[in-house]
Amino acid sequence: MAEKWEKKENWNNYTDSGGQYTFDEEMLNRAFEEARKVYKERGFQRRMGYGKAPAVTTVDMARAWMSDGHPFTCENNEEVCANALKVLEAARKSGVPIFHTTTGYTGKRQLDLCKWDEKIPMRTLDINSEWMQIDPKLKPQPEEPVIHKKYASNFFGTHLAETLYHLGVDTVIVMGATSCACVRHTVMDSTGYGFKTIIPEGTIGDRVPGVIAWNLFDMDAKFCDVEPLENVVKYLEGIDKSVYKREI
Repeated sequence: MAEKWEKKENWNNYTDSGGQYTFDEEMLNRAFEEARKVYKERGFQRRMGYGKAPAVTTVDMARAWMSDGHPFTCENNEEVCANALKVLEAARKSGVPIFHTTTGYTGKRQLDLCKWDEKIPMRTLDINSEWMQIDPKLKPQPEEPVIHKKYASNFFGTHLAETLYHLGVDTVIVMGATSCACVRHTVMDSTGYGFKTIIPEGTIGDRVPGVIAWNLFDMDAKFCDVEPLENVVKYLEGIDKSVYKREI
């Protein structure tokens, strides 16, 4: 169990009300329906499809995002973890490489933290805290690397892209938090590095549900394929480890 979050003066008086946000889902779906027509007419929303050699990367699925009681807690964390676990278990069974990430900073001075804390409470993310552990609901395994990043994307300033190239990966499956920031930046960079990029439905967390719906719609139109969860699981179950450049 992660240590109890303690209110600190420079954390902007955070309180965890435990409430659920609501939004007009019907209105949002109507807007998406109209936007799809525009995108389709202009050649957007094409499909990347699935490659032969996938990897799975989770984005900030540590306790601070996926357990209750922290300023970064996602409202839908139980559901997100349950769905993500289905993907992870399928990947583990087939030997598909999995890379976790978490965002955290070092010590009281946090010299590795740049300007981001001027916008959001990044100083709550102590890299040595239990909050930075990959959430146990995902059942992380010892052989699954945990990459400690300092900014939004899993790729920015990390070795992830080079490692994926070395393995011969052509497809990256992205899950985690949050839809509008770290997931979105990771997806954009993944496509930019030349990988087919896929998000399984139901595996993305955020603090405001409407933000999830909008960002998934927009990313599916421009940067990745948002795919049904069961399709991604079935795809991973059919992978043969011989597709990778090195034995794993």
